[in-house]
Amino acid sequence: MSVKILNSSYLAVTLPNISISELNSYVEKLHKNVFLICQNHQKNITHKNIKIGACDYQLGADQVAVYKLAKSALALSQSSLLQHCHRLTLNHCQEKHLSSKQVIENIKKNKFILFFQPVFELSSGDILQHEALIRVRHSQLGLLAARYFIKQVYSDQDALILDKAVITQVKKLMLSESSALTVSVNLHPKNWFNTVFWEWLANQMAELKLNTKLQFEISEAEFFTHRESITNALNVIKKGHSHIVIDNVKSSEKVAMLVDYNQVCGLKLSYELVHLLDEKTQSQKKIKRIVEAASLLNLPVYAVGVETQKELLTLTKLGVVGAQGFYFSEPLQEFTQAVFN
Repeated sequence: MSVKILNSSYLAVTLPNISISELNSYVEKLHKNVFLICQNHQKNITHKNIKIGACDYQLGADQVAVYKLAKSALALSQSSLLQHCHRLTLNHCQEKHLSSKQVIENIKKNKFILFFQPVFELSSGDILQHEALIRVRHSQLGLLAARYFIKQVYSDQDALILDKAVITQVKKLMLSESSALTVSVNLHPKNWFNTVFWEWLANQMAELKLNTKLQFEISEAEFFTHRESITNALNVIKKGHSHIVIDNVKSSEKVAMLVDYNQVCGLKLSYELVHLLDEKTQSQKKIKRIVEAASLLNLPVYAVGVETQKELLTLTKLGVVGAQGFYFSEPLQEFTQAVFN
């Protein structure tokens, strides 16, 4: 057995060589024992304060997939008032993405949830923005993150349905929240070229009257490859006083080219650069160059997927302004329940 402290609220526990017939009982025992330990230190704690997400897998499995599936299971248990443990199995089903038809049908039936991943300012600890993350329900696999289906081939109409659903929910949130938190949305790549979507969005933004609190994320590769083709989208964003965050930034090579795009308000580093950053001097050098290039344009640089304190300390030394990831917080689904019930 091994135990890893992820942050003050989360532990990762690995239990080897457990038979299939005993999996559920082991998860229940783990929940009970963690509860008893916590109760010794905090008498008023209840069972619902302890949530467990479990993933069972076979030897040799992809540990990144295991970790991600366990986090999905944890999100399910966190979203339930009664079920404090949830277990998902890593098997061949995980290699099969949801079909685009299934995704769209589920979205039409409102079988999806938006989570919000906070981005924290490293100097103050304040929340700078929330990134909207869609989770689509699956009858066998629970809530599946966008990475399991977003890269499939969608028709223009299906991509339109997908992002309309997300924007509509985000709009409800922003109109309901007096604090008017900044929300960042990753659009489906097809919609950056879809004039129908941007005509619809322009009307939504005009009604929203909080355009400066709405941001759109696009990958560095997509932006620089298609920046001429997405002129219409850029004009709508500029006219609506909204902004763009360039994500998955891997180098400083093209940062200077952003001088002509005042819609861009920040950069997000790629997960590959951030992961185990404290152990990789080349990644540190790349991030330092990105930060230096971005500072010339007065653009803040954010990190994603931060999982350890060592990564966080290294990012701070390199001048990164803000960060998001499991080290800070799980995506906040309870944040949406208060608004989207």
